[in-house]
Amino acid sequence: MATVESNPRCPVCGYDLDFTSWKGESAADEMCPCCGIQFGYDDFAGGQPELRPRIYAQWRDKWMREGMRWSSRGIEPPPGWNAAEQLRRIHA
Repeated sequence: MATVESNPRCPVCGYDLDFTSWKGESAADEMCPCCGIQFGYDDFAGGQPELRPRIYAQWRDKWMREGMRWSSRGIEPPPGWNAAEQLRRIHA
């Protein structure tokens, strides 16, 4: 049985999500409001979950090259949002 994270983070940018991106083989079909990845679509990886870390790294590199801008137009970034600080949490 898959465990559900109590404080799930986006595996691309480290943003604290209010949903779990994947539960076993089921994707949330939600987007990270920060980096814009859509779980279950952008990271489907041909149904091979072992390939997702590479997809996340590629998406992260692209997001960083493009200036780590907030992606969502419908959700404002949290007060004091700092993309660089948030990104450090991925490897914490």
